[in-house]
Amino acid sequence: MLFKRQKIETANLERGMFVAQLDRPWLETPFLFQGFEIREDSELKLLRKFCRHVYIDVTRSSLPKEKVLQALRPRNHEAVMNGRAPAHNRSHAEPSTLAGRLMRAVTRLDPTGALAARVDGHREYRNQVSTAREAPQAIRAYDAAVATMNEVLVHIRKGAGVDVEKVQTAVKPMIDSVLRNQDAMAWLVYLRKRDEYAYHHSIASSVWAVILGRHLGFDRQGLDTLAMGGMLLDIGKAKLPESLVGREGKLSAVEFDAVRKHVNYGLDMVKLTPGINADVLAMIEGHHERADGSGYPRALKGAEIPVFARIGGLVDCYDAMTSHRPWAPAKSPYDAIRELNALSGVQFQKEMVEQFVQAMGMFPTGSVVEMNTGEVGIVVEQNRIRRLRPKVLLVLDADKQPLREFRSLDLRKCPSDPSERNASWIVRGHETGAFGLDPKNYFIG
Repeated sequence: MLFKRQKIETANLERGMFVAQLDRPWLETPFLFQGFEIREDSELKLLRKFCRHVYIDVTRSSLPKEKVLQALRPRNHEAVMNGRAPAHNRSHAEPSTLAGRLMRAVTRLDPTGALAARVDGHREYRNQVSTAREAPQAIRAYDAAVATMNEVLVHIRKGAGVDVEKVQTAVKPMIDSVLRNQDAMAWLVYLRKRDEYAYHHSIASSVWAVILGRHLGFDRQGLDTLAMGGMLLDIGKAKLPESLVGREGKLSAVEFDAVRKHVNYGLDMVKLTPGINADVLAMIEGHHERADGSGYPRALKGAEIPVFARIGGLVDCYDAMTSHRPWAPAKSPYDAIRELNALSGVQFQKEMVEQFVQAMGMFPTGSVVEMNTGEVGIVVEQNRIRRLRPKVLLVLDADKQPLREFRSLDLRKCPSDPSERNASWIVRGHETGAFGLDPKNYFIG
């Protein structure tokens, strides 16, 4: 019987193989957390540098199955002489026994993902409560974070250091909220982020990073790191003149060089602070690096950029796109996702963008969307399987007039074929606040 995942020595790896598991935690390597297909020789070199063996998913590899199986044969003389063949990773095979199937079914009932992590090595989170039930906790957590970051930034501008303990206190309730239900916090971010950009951008970046980390199966320590790093990405801008940070129009070359210094300012403020780990520093230092080498401050490329920095760069860019800034209007969440897809494989790692889109949805929670009927609604909950079919709260009719009663439309349960009766689908996304809508009037909390 051929098992889905095969243990293969890294010396035998080839391009086209899908790496599903390493012989060490993903966090100890530069690679993405949910596996990837080997496409470049540089990835082969890194795998051989960090690992002695990996587990290849035969079914997800573009390399023909026969060639994957050939790689199972030992190539070193010692293994041949001793008659040893690489062992299969049976723990990751699909369970064939009744007990195995029951265990797999039990893991699906655990919203924390802890049982799944013990069974197959990957933590998969699920919403524990409805969006409506989580909304009040999300509001309290977000507003507390805003107050904390406002206080922290005021103290920094007066010459004080970063109060890490306060930041940690602020991010913990936000992480808890995202773990219970990510849609409530995501929606709330879109409602509140239209205010002062500085600290709302910090909080939003923190939330997006945690949502991505949740999707990737990070443990709590990893989520804490992502939340802290997201919150502190642009902390160095507090050292820049406010006239420069809020400048309207295009910056001159000299001004742009001055703004770039916020990365080093942030590192200098944070790196000697107790309680800050190396991954948070990597996020701060590398969140403006780009996969094609066009970023700064070190012009790193591809796998040279630490994983946490890749996440930091992606969420920072996404939130900037969807925010009103003095020099640029906000994009709709849908248009921002489309632009990230266009940058995939260029400025951002292709697999990372794919995972982010899966985590956020093509129409992220909080998006203002227009239906094929002309009605307008707000996305209130994601469909984790069909990303184009979320749950929508309809608020305007086809003439763009307020509905007497809001109507919830779950696109998962609606036909999508235009030839079918009552077929419904989203035709476009709009900027938050389009049609004169005040999103605060529609938040279900």
